Amino acid sequence: MPVSRRTSALETLLSLQLQMGLAGDEPTIVLADSLAPPAGGEPSEGRALLPIAAAEATLHSAERSLAFSRRSRFAPNLELGFDTGDPSSPAPHQLLPVIGFSLPLPLFNWSGGEVMRAVAERDRALAQLDLTRRETTAAVVQARRTLAAARARLARAEGLVESANRIAVMSLRAYSEGAVALATVLEAQRNAREILARYIDDLAAADAAARAVRLLTADPDQP
Repeated sequence: MPVSRRTSALETLLSLQLQMGLAGDEPTIVLADSLAPPAGGEPSEGRALLPIAAAEATLHSAERSLAFSRRSRFAPNLELGFDTGDPSSPAPHQLLPVIGFSLPLPLFNWSGGEVMRAVAERDRALAQLDLTRRETTAAVVQARRTLAAARARLARAEGLVESANRIAVMSLRAYSEGAVALATVLEAQRNAREILARYIDDLAAADAAARAVRLLTADPDQP
């Protein structure tokens, strides 16, 4: 960078620090490249995925409901109360304790409809779990393929940006030496800006693909 441009950039930075309420005698703000590729840290293999974990929880709930319905068919019933309607008693209106005990027997298929409904819910949850596993696996595979392709395009675009910037700098230097015309310099700078715009688009696509993979493979315990 030429000395004049470096001095102008330094003055702008110090002026920005003064507007922010910071010291203006030396630069304290560190400039960083905001066009950084997305981080490559991907989740570890083998852990449960969110849609699959939800389908498994639904299946466990259906299995517990089925077990409860089956146990309810044979559950004994104990009733306690008072009765005042004993005509044989000397005091007809006297409170008499009443104890009742019943033990259901499946002679007439009692509660069969409730059990069949629970079985249907269990079978539906099991089928939904299998479908969710297939769809989630396919979605994760497709998301990872998209991420790999986006990163490959980003790597190529990054190389093109470096090459275009280098050509723009060389053309500007050649123009200062009288070797090329001004139109050549402007054309090189225009090409560099267009390639940079394509690089930004590829960077956004790679970031979106990385976020999609992280969303599909998020930890069920993660808030």
